Formats: sequence, structure tokens, C-alpha cells
Amino acid sequence: GAMEHLTINDIPDEIISSAKHLHFSSYFLQPGMQPDTAMLFKKAKDKGLTTSLDIQWDPSEKWNFNYKEVLPYVDVFLPNEQEALLLTNENTLDNAINKLTPYAKHIVVKLGSKGSFLAGNGINIFKKSFLNKNVVDAIGAGDSFNAGFIFKFINGYDVTECQEFGNLTGAINTTAAGGTAAFGNYEQIIKVGKERFGYDK
Repeated sequence: GAMEHLTINDIPDEIISSAKHLHFSSYFLQPGMQPDTAMLFKKAKDKGLTTSLDIQWDPSEKWNFNYKEVLPYVDVFLPNEQEALLLTNENTLDNAINKLTPYAKHIVVKLGSKGSFLAGNGINIFKKSFLNKNVVDAIGAGDSFNAGFIFKFINGYDVTECQEFGNLTGAINTTAAGGTAAFGNYEQIIKVGKERFGYDK
């Protein structure tokens, strides 16, 4: 698709200036963006945006991503557990997080059905997942977690509440087939969250 041909020259400064938040994902599928990822995030921060990043899986399994260069411009880094381990070449999540936290403001590690772990700024919080006993499809659950977390984050909520809402949207994703079928609107998310998962915020 077009994604692999995208470069920073395709993103005018006025587009960045008009935004409130920059989220970047699928780093390893965008070779044209890789040399300038740090520059993109620096531009966003210079213009007052909040930022988030999910590098996602590396099909080549080389994990050539300079997190020390990019993460200082990232407010929320959103890997899953396996990605965090492979990126840092560590065997335990604690060691991986210890490598990453000096660079990004918040590290949010998705742990699948176990939940998520939030670290950074003196915070280390594990939150259990909202358990769906009748999983229809888990495709897109990680992206749905990202969306829930970022939605709360850009609306000024405490990061622990962002984490919990990410857990919720990740769980709701598994109640329907496909990556977006479970989400009609915010009101539906709150309704399903309350009725099926006991979420009451």
C-alpha cells in the first residue's frame, strides 16, 4: 500500500500545526519515514502537540529502532510485552522497562489478556484486564487499547484512568469480529463497559 512510500515530505508543517495530537504506528512497515521519525516527533513537540507511538511488530525481526533518539519526543510509548522485550534485547519486562523509562514520559506495555503495565514519572502500575469470557475475535485489540488510552489522554485525564480505559476498549474489541465492529460511539462504549465489564466512570 501507500504507507511504505510515505516520507516526512508528505506531511506539511501546517498539517502538524493544525493537530492536537500525533500518533504514529507501524514503524517497521514505513521505511520512508524511518530516517525522519525523530524529526517528525520533534516537530510535533515544538508545535505543542502531545504524542504517542506504537512501533508494532517488525516482520524482519531485526528491531532496528533507535528508541534513545525518538522516545524523548514521545509522551506515551505503547508496545506490547513481546515488542518491548525484543526492542530492548531483554528477557524480563522489568529490565525492558528500566531501559525504556529514562527516555519516554510514559511507557504503557500491553499484556494481552493479563492487562497492562504503566511506567514512568515515578509510576509503576499494573492493571488487570477486563475479562471477556466469550471472546469473538482479538484482532485489533491492541489498537483499540491505544485508541482508548489516547482518547482519555488528550482530554486531560490522569494516566492511570487512561490506562484503565485502554484496558476497557481493548476488552470491548474482543466482543465482535473485526477491529472496529464493537465500537459505534462513545456512549456505546460506556454502555457496554458498564453492562458487560462493570466499568462505572
